[in-house]
Amino acid sequence: MKTNNNHWYIVGAGAIGCLWAYALKKAGQDVTFILKEHSLESGIESAPQQRSLSLLDINSDNNDHSIHVDIVKPSNLAKNKTVIEHCIIATKAYDANAALQSIVPALSLSATVLSLCNGMGMHKTMHQQLQKHSDKIQFLLGITSDGALLHQPFKLSHTGIGHTFIGHYLKQEHTNTFLPPHFYLQHTLLDNIHSALWQKMLVNCVINPLTLIHQCKNGELFSNTAHTHQIKALCAELSDIINSVIINSAIVNNAVEATINITAEALFNASQTVAQQTAENTSSMLKDGQLGRPLELDYLNGYMVKLAQENGLACPINQQLLRTLL
Repeated sequence: MKTNNNHWYIVGAGAIGCLWAYALKKAGQDVTFILKEHSLESGIESAPQQRSLSLLDINSDNNDHSIHVDIVKPSNLAKNKTVIEHCIIATKAYDANAALQSIVPALSLSATVLSLCNGMGMHKTMHQQLQKHSDKIQFLLGITSDGALLHQPFKLSHTGIGHTFIGHYLKQEHTNTFLPPHFYLQHTLLDNIHSALWQKMLVNCVINPLTLIHQCKNGELFSNTAHTHQIKALCAELSDIINSVIINSAIVNNAVEATINITAEALFNASQTVAQQTAENTSSMLKDGQLGRPLELDYLNGYMVKLAQENGLACPINQQLLRTLL
């Protein structure tokens, strides 16, 4: 079947997946969401169903900006003889591997797959899945500071203008330009994404669990001086782990050597900056906790605990966070 290089498939219809769908559609691309079987109405058969996706308050004009996207079941990709050239995985970290597995047979042998999932610990398995399918697939990792809030399915606000960094899973491979012209979300392609990935990971390990524990917005976490000692202690422990384990052992994804060396003070300052820039945002973990959804702790602080334990390092603060939240 002839492939369509202007057609993007997005697995996961959360806030970031919907934001990227909107941006791609505005850049003249076709967009199809691949959703879990139970997420779709029982009446949907093999043909994709069209849905309206609305972005609210764009440019603060209080208007409702809508586009149309298709949705389809993973099980119907083969029935429709779908060939995917561009795919974005925008699920929760704990769903990433299963989500990828559900669509791998439909990928072209030279597809580009971009993971926009938070956290660490799932990328190696994702890469192995793709390599079994074809060693010509380009597997990219992306981290974004764009703020997006999903009010209800397919209805969201772009709450904070951020920046997305994208790079190849294997740092020695050059990241080719793959986004369409006029793609309005700010982004930079990097030859080594892993330093930026770890920076984002560590900041998430500070902001996400503590906003859930204190039930506060991002900005309130640092504006309340009562939290300062706890934040600094967590930053110190995370810094010890990253510097002792990641750099010295060079175990980033068992594939590349880390180029990150972050002090406790630098991590505190970076976390404070992000919290201030997203002061009115509710962290994804706080949102998940409030809605009774599973948390991504295993891919954030839980992953850091695993690394520490494997290397004989004490990590009492992160362990206490896990006991409190899980």
